[in-house]
Amino acid sequence: MELKPMMPETRQSDRLITLDQTTFLPDPKPHQPLIDLKDQPSPDILRLLAIGSPPVVNGCVITLYRLGYARPEEWSRPLPTVNPNEVMRILTKRMTSFEQE
Repeated sequence: MELKPMMPETRQSDRLITLDQTTFLPDPKPHQPLIDLKDQPSPDILRLLAIGSPPVVNGCVITLYRLGYARPEEWSRPLPTVNPNEVMRILTKRMTSFEQE
């Protein structure tokens, strides 16, 4: 008896090409700065990554804003992942010695 896979094999690059990004991504801002994720030899840099459906990720961003942690514009724009209806947003924040304690 031959077992067949339940789902056809799909390369990640194929999935990225077939994603319909217009259903869950806002219009890109023309002058939003690029995110530099190069490793910096600085222990006071913190990066937070929020991954989930667009409403969940945006809800997290708004909650952290209401708690006074970070403004929504400090986060990256929603970036698509390889999973349908899933985005990620990145926050890079410099921590002061007071915040690290």
